[in-house]
Amino acid sequence: MMLRMKALVRSRCCQCGTLMRVEMEDVVARHGANYSLVDKLERCRMVECYGSTFYLASRTYGGQWTTLLREPRLLEAFEELPPVRTAWS
Repeated sequence: MMLRMKALVRSRCCQCGTLMRVEMEDVVARHGANYSLVDKLERCRMVECYGSTFYLASRTYGGQWTTLLREPRLLEAFEELPPVRTAWS
């Protein structure tokens, strides 16, 4: 669905704060077209970081980012996050 909508997707690490671009073509190739990113966590891809990442999505550049967490326990676990780190930070 997000691939068809051409949604922008990012992952954010709860430990190091890194924000990374997610290519939906890669997600679909790994998990199939019906895979949902809602409430999904993955290991951070930064070297020497063992944190978990969650997903965010936006319809357009400059648009509102929506955290793809709905499970109350996950929302609570990610309430306090480190500052965002990007390639420009």
